[in-house]
Amino acid sequence: MRDGDIDYSKYTLLELEEALAGINKHQYPRNYANLRSAYEQLTTTLAETCPQASATEIYAAEREPLLGRKWEKFWDSRPVAGIGGAICIWWAYDLITQPDSCHPGKRLMGVIVNAICESLGHAAAASIPLVLGFISVAYAVFPKRRAGA
Repeated sequence: MRDGDIDYSKYTLLELEEALAGINKHQYPRNYANLRSAYEQLTTTLAETCPQASATEIYAAEREPLLGRKWEKFWDSRPVAGIGGAICIWWAYDLITQPDSCHPGKRLMGVIVNAICESLGHAAAASIPLVLGFISVAYAVFPKRRAGA
C-alpha cells in the first residue's frame, strides 16, 4: 500500500478522529491530506444536518451500533419485567402457603428471606418478593412516560 491509497469517505467521525490522532503526517502526507479533507467534509455535513446536536450526542449515536445494546434492551424490556414480577408473586404465594418453603439459602436473598422467616414468620418473608413482584408487574403493564409529557 502506498501513501494516498486509503479511502476515508466511509469512516465515521469517531474513526476519523482516531485516525487523525494516530497518523504520521510527515511520513504519509497524502493520506493525512485525504484524512483532513474527509474529516472537514463530515463535520461540515453534520453541522448542517443537525446544528443543535452536541459532540457527545454525535459520539453516542455513532458508538451505539459499535457497543451494542442487546443486554440493555433485554433488561429494559417490558415482558422480562412482567415475567420476573410473576415469578416473585409466585414465590410470595409459595412462602405463605407452604410451611417448609423458608429453607436456608446461601445467596443474599435466600439468607435475608430465611432470617425474616425465622424471626417474623412466613407472611413477613413473603412481603419482600410480593412487593418486588407487584412493582415489576406494574412497570411491565403501565405505559412509559414520554419525555416532556
